[in-house]
Formats: sequence, C-alpha cells, structure tokens
Amino acid sequence: MSLLDRSIKRRDFLHLSAGAAAAAALAHAAGAGTAHAAEAGANGGAAPHDAVAHDDEVVDGKGEWMPIHCHQNCNQMCLNMGYVVDGVVVRQKTDDSHADSFDCPQQRGCLRGRSLRQQVYNADRIKYPMKRKSWQPGGGENAHGELRGKDEWERISWDEALTYVVDELKRVYEEYGEKGVICNAWRWAPGSAMFPVIGGAIYDSEVESFGTWAFQTEALGMYSWGDHPDIMMAPDKYDLPNADTIVLYGCNPAWCHYSSMYWLHNAKKSGTQFVYVGPNYNESASSLDARWIRVRPGTDTAFLLAVIYEMIRLDEERGNVIDWDFVNERTVGFTPETMPADAKLDENFRDYVLGAYDDTPKTPEWAAEICGTPVEDITWYAELAGKENKVVFLHSYASSRYLGAENLPQAFMTVSALGGHYGKSGHGSAAIYTWDAGDSGYRLIQHAGGDYGYIDNLVGSPAVTGPGKNIEGPAWWRCMLDGRYITTSDGPFDLGSSDAVNDPTKLRANTPTYHEAQEMEVNPRLLIATNSNFMQTRGDLNTAIKVMRQADTCVSFEIKLSLTAQFADIILPVITHWEGNDDESWGELAWPSPFGDGNGQKQRKDALLAWRPLIKPLYEARDEKQVFREIIERMGANPDDAYPKSNYDQWLGYFLGMRELAPDLSKWEPVITWTDEDNEKYHASYPTQEGKVAFDQFMADGCYVCTRSADDARNYVGYRDDKLGIGEDGESVVVADTAWPRPSVSGKLEIYCQFKADNVNRTGLADEPLKPYANYFVPRRGYQETFANWETKEKGKFPLQAFTPHYMRRAHSCYDNMAWTQEAFRNPVFMNAADAAERGIEAGDTVMCFNDFGKMLRIAQPLQSMMPGTVAIPHGVHSVFDESDPEDIIDRGGSEQMLSDHQLSNYFPHLNGYNSLLIEVKKYDGEPLCEDFERAPFFAAGVDDAAAPAYLADPAAMYAASNEN
Repeated sequence: MSLLDRSIKRRDFLHLSAGAAAAAALAHAAGAGTAHAAEAGANGGAAPHDAVAHDDEVVDGKGEWMPIHCHQNCNQMCLNMGYVVDGVVVRQKTDDSHADSFDCPQQRGCLRGRSLRQQVYNADRIKYPMKRKSWQPGGGENAHGELRGKDEWERISWDEALTYVVDELKRVYEEYGEKGVICNAWRWAPGSAMFPVIGGAIYDSEVESFGTWAFQTEALGMYSWGDHPDIMMAPDKYDLPNADTIVLYGCNPAWCHYSSMYWLHNAKKSGTQFVYVGPNYNESASSLDARWIRVRPGTDTAFLLAVIYEMIRLDEERGNVIDWDFVNERTVGFTPETMPADAKLDENFRDYVLGAYDDTPKTPEWAAEICGTPVEDITWYAELAGKENKVVFLHSYASSRYLGAENLPQAFMTVSALGGHYGKSGHGSAAIYTWDAGDSGYRLIQHAGGDYGYIDNLVGSPAVTGPGKNIEGPAWWRCMLDGRYITTSDGPFDLGSSDAVNDPTKLRANTPTYHEAQEMEVNPRLLIATNSNFMQTRGDLNTAIKVMRQADTCVSFEIKLSLTAQFADIILPVITHWEGNDDESWGELAWPSPFGDGNGQKQRKDALLAWRPLIKPLYEARDEKQVFREIIERMGANPDDAYPKSNYDQWLGYFLGMRELAPDLSKWEPVITWTDEDNEKYHASYPTQEGKVAFDQFMADGCYVCTRSADDARNYVGYRDDKLGIGEDGESVVVADTAWPRPSVSGKLEIYCQFKADNVNRTGLADEPLKPYANYFVPRRGYQETFANWETKEKGKFPLQAFTPHYMRRAHSCYDNMAWTQEAFRNPVFMNAADAAERGIEAGDTVMCFNDFGKMLRIAQPLQSMMPGTVAIPHGVHSVFDESDPEDIIDRGGSEQMLSDHQLSNYFPHLNGYNSLLIEVKKYDGEPLCEDFERAPFFAAGVDDAAAPAYLADPAAMYAASNEN
C-alpha cells in the first residue's frame, strides 16, 4: 500500500483485523487445537497477517514518531522509529535524524527491525495466561505429559497462573530440592536472577554463539569483552581501507551484521581486495567480489596448519614471509628459542608442523585430502599471509561451532602472528561480530556506572549460581533425560588455581578454568523458560521432546507461541520492548526490562540509541521482571535481592550515565544534558549535568552519534593503541591496560600455551591429552565420518556435511513469525547442484533431510556456490511435528535441531557443535510442503474467547475502553 493510498481507513483495517482474529479464535475453539494443525490450509480464514495500516495519520501529522530500540539477538542496535496514533504504531521508519555521512552515519535498521510491527501485532501473540487443558498440578499422572505439544489450552487469570507456578515451585523444592528446578534459559536472562533468591536451580553453561573462541581466548593472549571473545581488536572503519586485503573467515556479515557492509564496501572502493574462506560462496563474498578459498565444514585447523607449513617453506626458500622480529618479541612457542618458561613438553610448534613428532608434515597435499582446498589455493593463502602484505584477518564464530574445533582459534591467531599482522595500520586479526562489526575498537561512548549503575544482580556469575549447577554444552537435554550430568567447572568464566600458572591472577576472570570432571544428579520436575526458546534453538530436539513430556510442570514466559511455549503447561504473556505503562490512572505500572539480557553496554561503538515504550501493554501481557518479583514475594523472599533497581531507574540511569570520549582523549563527557526541570518532569533525582544533547531532544531524534574524521585521535588499530576506560570518578580517562603485555601468562601471544593444555586435560574426559599448541586431531562428526572406509574412500550412510548458517530473516528464532520477512527469505535447504542432480532433486522440491537422530522436511534450493558434499540449513525455524508415528516423528517445519544429538566435542564439553551434522537428503514422496508464510500463523489454539472482552482483539479499541474506565 503506497504512502498516499487513501482507499481504506485505519479503523476499518483494525476492525477487519479484529473480526478476522475473532473468527480465527472461534475456529480454533471449535477443535483445530493442535499446534501442528497450522500446517494445513492457506490462512484458515484469517486476514492476511502482512496487512498494514493506512498512512493518512502520518501524512496529516496526527501522531508522533517515537524511538524503538531494536536489539533482539543480532545485537546491531539499529534505530527504528514508530509512528504512534491513539496508542497504535501505524508506521515504522529508520534513522533520518541527521544527514548521513561516513563521519557521522545514520543508524539505519535492516528489514528485520523495520518489520517489528508484525511481531508486536501478530496473531500468535500470547494474549493472556493459559493452562494446558489436561495438565493438573502435583506431578505424576496428573501432568498428562504425553499431551504436551498437542493438547488444547484454556484461559486462566493471572492470579490462578501465579498460584499454580508458586505452589509447584514450593512442592518441587520440598520434594526434590534445587536439582528438581531447571532454569530453561540463559543464566544472564533477567528472570534467571530469581532462582538463587527462592531456592536455586540447575542452569546451562553452553557457549551458544562463540563456539571454541570462548575456550581459551585470553589465555592465548587475545582479548575478550566480557564473554565476547576476540572482539574489539580489529581496525576501525577508517583503517580498513589501508589494508591491501581483507579476509572474511567463515562469516557472512551481509546476513548477520549487515551494517558492517557499509564499512567493508568503503574499503573496497579504496582498492582493498577481499578473500572469503568457507564451504559456500555466500552473499557477503559475492557482494565484495571476494576470492573464494574452499574449506570443507569443520576442517579449518587442517587448512591453517598447511598454510603455516607453506609459510615456513616459503620463508626458508626466499625470506620475508615470516615476521621474525614480531615472532621473537611478541609470541612464545613457535621455535625452541621462544618457548615459554612454564612449558612442560620439549616440543615447539614449528617442528610439529614439519612432522618432527608424528612423522606427518602438514603439507598442502596432506590438508587438501581433508579440507578439499586445492593445493595451489593453500600456497596462495600462505603467500597472502606473509609479512610484506597488508592484511586484515576477520573471523566470525561459525567455523568454531564444529565438534573438534578446539585448536582453531590458536591456529588462526598463529597465521596472523607469523605474518606480524598485529598492531600496524592496514593489518589486523580479530572477530567481526555484533556491535563491533566493521568499525572495531574501544567504545567512544561508555557507561560511567556509579550513581548511574543500571545492571541488575544477574546470575551470569558462577559465584551466584554456585558450583556444580551448570549442565555443560550439547548434553543439556540428554543429561536431564538420564538424570545425571558431568561438570568440569564452577562456571564457564570462573578463574581458579592452576598447576600451570604460578600467578593465576595474571589471567582475567574471562578465562575459563576447569577441574576434574564430576558427576552430578539432576531431576527435571519443573522447567521454567524465560527470555529463551531452547526447544527451537538447542540441539537434540528429539530428546528435548521426551524431557518436556516427562516433567511435572513446564512454565513459559512468552511473547508468541514459540515451540517451547507449545510444550508448556502454563504460558504467561509478557510485553515486548515496545510496550509499557507510566500512567497510574490507566492501571498497573509497567516498563519493559531495559536490555533483555541485562547488558546495556550492547550499544554501538560511537552511537547511543534512544528507546522508550511506544504503546501500553497489549491484552493482559505484563512486564517479565514484575512477574518474577511477584513470584519471589509469594515464595516469601525479598524481590529486591534479585532486582535492586526498577526498570524505570535502569532505563533512565542508562542514558544519563553515558559518556563520550573527548576527541583529544582528555576526558569522558556526558552525552545527555540533565536539569532540575528534567528531574521534576521525570520524577527522578539524578545529578544535573551538561552534555551534548538535551534528554527530550535525544528522545525525539532517536539517537546521538559521535562525529569523527580520518585524523580523529580516537580512531583505532588493534594491539597498538591503549585501550581506554573510565576512571573511578566516572569522568577521567584511564588506561585499562596497554596493548602489551597481553593478558596471557607470558604476556605475549601464546603459540604454545601450557595453561590451555593443563586446563582442559585436568578434566580427564579425553582419550588423549590436548597439546599446548594447535595440533591436528580427527574431529567427531567431521568429514572423515562421512566415509564407511576412509582409506578406500567408500562413502557411508550419511555422506553429506550439513551446517546451520544464521539467516537474514531472523536472529536465532527472533523475528521469524513476520510474513514480510518470510516472503523475502524462504526456508530452504541449500545444497550443491551436482549432489542434488545425483539424487534427482530440483529447485522447489520438498526433500527429507535425515540421519539416525531424526527427520525433517524443507524445500530444496540447489546452488553452484556450495562445495560438493555440503548442505546449508538456515537456523531457527519453528517445528511442525507430524506424529502420526510417535516412534518416527517428522518435522514439517524443518528444524535442523532434529538432526543432532548430545555428542560432545573432543575436548571442550561446553561446545554445542551446531555445524557438525552428518545427513542424507532425498526427494520426499509424501505431501509437499507449502511455504511457511502460506500457513496460518502459529496461534495459541483451543482457547475459548467467548467470555473475553471484545477489545482484546483490537488494540485501538482496548485503549479507548481503558480511557472510558
């Protein structure tokens, strides 16, 4: 519908939508109560859920633009604005608050954020508390767990819902203790802070996004921002054009962190060449005309070892390939002369690569058989990595989300170090990820803390969750099914003593430290899901179904009917970040939890984004934190112990505490001007301050962006500049630590790292000890296992390697219920064109992807840009189960989690090998799939709405009714 199309009025649209929603509810109440029934039919009589409101109000200026903080999982923190008329967001736009320029860029949103209205006003919003019809409290047969995922629902009141939850918590704690309560969510989620206050829980300690980069990053001498490894150390946007070549290793920023493409294309315009390394030639590589270095899934360590072999060979033949000054001064362990003082093995990395210890030189010919990279490409890459070339090596974490990738980060660092690509303009080696993508370096806007502190006492710290309370890695569901789990640490970031380190305090608290593996008991009677969707995003889905169905009680805090909610007994509706209420006359005060995961520092490097509630809470949705506070009170505890600050105080203190680094690096200056009048207006008592922009103006603009230039002293090259921080007074500039020494035991980059080896070997889980350097070992579920006989190259039962790329239309499972993005980005399975032809598969065919763990259906899209033997399954879809045969479930939604199990990595138990899937694909001979945007939206089916107020289906009418009351 065009901006000036006046053919339909907004209220007519809303009433039409309301009528359609009511019709859909009645249809479900009549018996279409199973969630997988949504697979049938085009829309079930519902109005198209991609319809939009009319533009008259925008054209006539009847409302106002308000800022939206878009921060669901991709962490790009882009700016969106919502046009609000009578309490309804009728339009969205992105940043136009100032003229766009390279020095002061607009903070533009992507198609996901700009479609958020379809998430907020979606047919699958959870409108009110619901109970699964067949479930009754008390456990045992009362639960009727066999019906989870396919039962109908009944509407209940908030008081009934919370009574059920609290009574079940008390019962389970009394009968089973804390081992019976499962926090089916991230430890850092706001709701997770409740459990230590009311009696404890068992948590998860996986490294979801970061793979093995979370393993030993700082122990190797690199840098982590909190738990974000190898980040903020790449060159910034002004230095990228100084590189001759930029390598994108296993990443696709055009899909994952699309704003970074602006900085990368700017470098390309300046003459910088690009190289892409990975199993498929993706959108970023194509956009940047990158040279493709083919590497099979999970074989990166073998590839990099061969690159290092060639660097050694080429340097011996002609010199000027290895930067020996850098190696000798800034690294340890490459040669006998550079071994660290704590080394226990008489082995150095150079001699290992040359085959001195295993009689296997890591030649290109050796690697090519494993990784599929042409020998000449390996040699070319080694030439590129040489000291005389200005190269920036940028990686994401996809290549480390394979089983057996423990040594990949160390090998990646070693290639960069041998060429001396640290601390110099036009050189670099670090992650390209989230807010840091493409414009790296220390934040020019940081939070001062102190009086402005805003982060709740969350349980990200293992000291809070306590020892032995974390199930590690991919065994999450299997351990709960078996009732036992192995723990190797008190938490993934707990620093303890080490026999390899005389002074362990030299290592930062971000360095994981492990102990001997211990077996612990777990008895999952009550599972509470909050701020997560583990059934849809966690591997071993078949086991997850069994765990959820054998529990006594499953509770889910939800915005929409996620897969986790579908398997719950009690669903509690929570507000989105658009919704809140600061008007006591309207009813219960509500303010959305400010940052989703409690980490307000996830803003961009040089921009502060505004946001505030746009609309009052829809239906009966409540703020999640307020619900947890009430549960704590009903349990007889003090909610302030979990949540010492209100959401409102956090929100306001977040903005007022922000400081911009002065262009001359002399001080940190307030961003926001705050006056006595502001304190009175906003019912606050914060200190007044003179900043860059008045608070009300900042909210109207939607953002504040630093103005920079090519000669700005704040511009950055990693490992050269000091990393700056905020002094204890909240104002002064201090040096957090200089680029050197590094945060490792030696203070250098550790090509040989004794701490790494001792730390992991102490667990006693592996058959063979891990080496202190990046040695090669055969990974579990890797390329070799696609063969029945590796020596004769006889292919096995599951000859294809599948990996699970993040997809432009969603961030994990966030955004995935929006029809606009569903239509723009279908839910395919990508495979090599020759592999497809061999199987008689053509584009558009419904195919079954299967292995010994499960089966799922998707629509095939053969491509020439996939390596033979590889399959890409975009991650995060909502399952639609065909359970006609309970022993042989087929997922018609196409979740890749059906194809994995609880297999642990070779050495690092926290790693979930999302990309280590061995499968077969065949053309499906049953009913073909329709596209998911052609299905009816996932709706909380089976709820009788006959007694519900009519305005529940119409947000505008709801606000009108509330004003009349």
